[in-house]
Amino acid sequence: MRQVRLFLCLLVLPVSALAFDFKGVTVGSPATTEQVLEKLGVMCGAGANAMQVCNGTVTIAREPARMNLVISANGIVQRIDLTLAPEAFEVVAPLLIERFGEPTKTDRSEIQNRMGVKFEQVTHFWAGQGDSEVLFRKYAGTANSSTLYFSTKEDRDLRAKPKANRRGDI
Repeated sequence: MRQVRLFLCLLVLPVSALAFDFKGVTVGSPATTEQVLEKLGVMCGAGANAMQVCNGTVTIAREPARMNLVISANGIVQRIDLTLAPEAFEVVAPLLIERFGEPTKTDRSEIQNRMGVKFEQVTHFWAGQGDSEVLFRKYAGTANSSTLYFSTKEDRDLRAKPKANRRGDI
């Protein structure tokens, strides 16, 4: 009977109960710079406000990527931001769907570069445990890069903050 109840509880767990990790480093969970070095092979250094910032080259699905990982002053992974070639999107996206399930939302649109060439933009979004999210864009800023962004609300707020007071930056 106890096993049946456990099984029924697992059935009703929302998809948002997902914890998003990259090679064993979970966004929204504690990690040390030593763990980042061990699991991802990337060194970390002191950042602003007692944060640790880890930048370096990693792979995802055997595709090269540049990574920016931020550990907050209280030791929580706030951000794992990967930049990779847009051609890697077709390889990585199905593997993310296999790992995290169907995206909470997928947007498809068209973007255009300065030469007038049009590209199909695809953005997958997953909502996860607590306030964690994953956003995977085929094109990010330019037609030359994709971005895979694991984040907490704290990090999204931190990134939005500098844009908040534009009048003071003239």
